[in-house]
Amino acid sequence: MKQITTALLLAAMLTAALASCGGDTPAASTETKADTAPVAEAVTEAPRVKADLPERDFGGREFMFYGRIYDNVWSASDLYSHEEDGEQINDAIYERTMFIEDTYNITLNAIESKTETVTSELKKLITAGDNSFEAIVCDVYDSGALSVDGMLYDLNELEHIDLSREWWAQSTNASLSIANKQYYATGDIFIIDNKATRIFFFNKDIIRDLDMENPYDLVEANKWTIDKYIELSEGALYDLNGDNTYSRDADRYGTMAQTQLGAVLYLASGNTMTGKNADDIPYALCGTEKAISVMTGISEKIAGLPSISTSGDTGLSNGHHPDNLEYFMDGRVLFAPEVLVHIETMRDCQVDIGILPPPKYDEAQESYHCYADGWCVNVLSIPTTNANPNDTAFILEAMAADSKNNLTPAYFDVVLTDKYARDAQSVRMLDLILNSVVMDNANIFSWASIETTIADAIYKGGAIASTIEKKMSALEKAMTKTVDAILALEQ
Repeated sequence: MKQITTALLLAAMLTAALASCGGDTPAASTETKADTAPVAEAVTEAPRVKADLPERDFGGREFMFYGRIYDNVWSASDLYSHEEDGEQINDAIYERTMFIEDTYNITLNAIESKTETVTSELKKLITAGDNSFEAIVCDVYDSGALSVDGMLYDLNELEHIDLSREWWAQSTNASLSIANKQYYATGDIFIIDNKATRIFFFNKDIIRDLDMENPYDLVEANKWTIDKYIELSEGALYDLNGDNTYSRDADRYGTMAQTQLGAVLYLASGNTMTGKNADDIPYALCGTEKAISVMTGISEKIAGLPSISTSGDTGLSNGHHPDNLEYFMDGRVLFAPEVLVHIETMRDCQVDIGILPPPKYDEAQESYHCYADGWCVNVLSIPTTNANPNDTAFILEAMAADSKNNLTPAYFDVVLTDKYARDAQSVRMLDLILNSVVMDNANIFSWASIETTIADAIYKGGAIASTIEKKMSALEKAMTKTVDAILALEQ
């Protein structure tokens, strides 16, 4: 999702490590060696990334967001900051804020939603013609609902914003358009989209204690597949209390996951629930012979396995992460498929945690695919009540580009230190993960609840083909309704 170079990150970490190594300083030599003295190389600072925008002076006016800002990890807290506090992410946002405000003579501010969902309130405000905010930041679910009601501008039709540039998330944004219209986007301007990516946490202590194959080595050798994942997961299952039954409260499991595990593994195979044709019109993919074959193959591997358990609301959750991670943090689970944000919520966990992309379907699969859920990912949009959308597009483009100078580097620097990630190999894993993000409009628009159907069918096993077939008519009807609504929109 965000382009980073593994070699450069590793080099930076190595440089920092070398710089921290002490030693006796040799006495200065008085001998002159003019012919052999090394010539100091000039150190040049990398040029600042800037969008291709003309000079502008906005006359000191206030630029107002309506933000999904509330007390939760998915809050759009990465919009602006007017005060440094020594915390690296905040100070990076502050640097971006000061650069944008000083360069374009503008003040950034936001109306806070105080709630996680904002569709109802925004529809009310936009219908009433409220123009108190110029841009919206909310999750993809809400943005999709606003778009089909004609309440957002098509970003492709506005001046100054260029979604093909490297500061916009190309793979994610390609998933978000319909009929070549794109009403919301994400990229370097946020870090929440990174945090919303589904990965596999794993317990390195269990790997070492059981002398198992190192999952990092499996990734590098192109052997991190569902078969290998199942093999390791089964190998970790153990009746710790010797009562001849498996209990989440007492025994060791191979995997503890939320109920979406089947869908996560299906999407990790490179298949999606829906695709798009040459005209960027969605169509159903999940009912094809290939898709059913992949779903069946995954189901045959995971359905009914005692080593894999999904946990619902068991009362263990502390509000910061789901129940399945409580078992993982207790040291009795090898794999925990979850969103990347929990590398932060588990910061104080005593388990030695590693991170992986979800496994490939088989070794023939060319690349990894990491699923991001539309409820978690925040995106930018511009409401149709905005009388000057091109000015807003200008500011958003400038903010997105400048984020490559501060916010994105700060995020990777923080995650790739012992504050969160706990080993150098995580550099490579994070690189793979964040450049392999996929989204699906079936999830974004909740078309016929097909995602839940697929997840349940794979995890529970049974007649997958007939189960999907029963959903196809409703899925196609829901897709057609959304597409027709978007095609009918006029800017």
